Amino acid sequence: LLIGQSNRMPTLEQPRELHSVHCLVDVASCFTSPFEMLVTSSNNNQYARGWRFDDAGRQAMVTLGRQVGSQSLGCSECVDDGSDPTNVAFTQQETGFRAVVKAKVTNLQLGDDLMVPELTLLADPIHTNTTITTAVINATATDPCQRFFGMTNILDTLTLDEQSELFATETPASFRNLRLIHGSCMLIGWGLLLPNGMLVARYFKLHPGTKGAWFKFHRICQPLGLVIATIGWIIALVNFDVFQDRDTRFIHGLVGSIVMALGWLQPLNAYLRPHLPSSPDEAKTTKRIVWEHYHRGAGWFCFLCALFVIFLGTFMIPRPTDRLGFQSAFLVCILIMLGNLAFMKSDSKQDLKVFCCTRKVPPPDADEKEANDDNDGNDNA
Repeated sequence: LLIGQSNRMPTLEQPRELHSVHCLVDVASCFTSPFEMLVTSSNNNQYARGWRFDDAGRQAMVTLGRQVGSQSLGCSECVDDGSDPTNVAFTQQETGFRAVVKAKVTNLQLGDDLMVPELTLLADPIHTNTTITTAVINATATDPCQRFFGMTNILDTLTLDEQSELFATETPASFRNLRLIHGSCMLIGWGLLLPNGMLVARYFKLHPGTKGAWFKFHRICQPLGLVIATIGWIIALVNFDVFQDRDTRFIHGLVGSIVMALGWLQPLNAYLRPHLPSSPDEAKTTKRIVWEHYHRGAGWFCFLCALFVIFLGTFMIPRPTDRLGFQSAFLVCILIMLGNLAFMKSDSKQDLKVFCCTRKVPPPDADEKEANDDNDGNDNA
């Protein structure tokens, strides 16, 4: 039995009944990752991680899985029903996968409690429902190892203590930790710091009580948020391969990378911005007007796309408790943004008729004038 991946069900519980052949051999991020053979545990509905295949063994299992699956049952890479003589399945399968292998153990992995022994195949794997009679050595045997290879099943030679020492019922936590770090960085960067820094630059500068604080806040939030988000982006690029499959993960990775690239262009084009006229009576140059439209538009584009990418990401987390935690945190970030916007618009020069009506605003004091001079008229994220 091979490990399959699913966002809705635990891998080690009922793999034969719940995990599909499609997920095992169609999804690139699954069939290119390491394969392990599961063994029955004391719990009939749960399995332990028994053996890990090398790359050649993984490819042999993928090939066999595509032979026993069916296109009509949702496996696009599997054989067309009844048209391929290499299809050795007695009944084509939609879920689960069982095979018998002849192999040698190349590494016991006794130094790592979360790793299982590694195998190298000595013969092609055989599906246990095969109809090829020439593969049968002992037709009366009930154990697949005896039936197809004339050998004793290694599980029959290992004591329970030995199996407990060799096999694992848990998966390594490192991948989950990387996923949590990636999600946390993106949530802090694009869900909290960057959008609030952008909203402050757009609206809080019009608030009479700002005294130039909006610019200081904006100048701190944007670089800090971008650096934190970049850490999460690098973790994703190095550890997660989401570009092989044209599904939600591909959209998440593609749009997220575009947002990060545009995000890094924002401080660059802000530094290179055309300056405002030296006199308020002079008209803005065409370059300045074009820059303002681009900088503002790119900021809002990144803001909206980032929210969309985070929203998708919260539904891609396999563990339900982790998924609920990130969704709750994302909701809190949205509420913080709305609360800040409500406060900033409550006493704003702009009359958008969204919040309470505008009030007369006194002329800016010296501190605010200094902040406006430092910002060179830049009111964009």
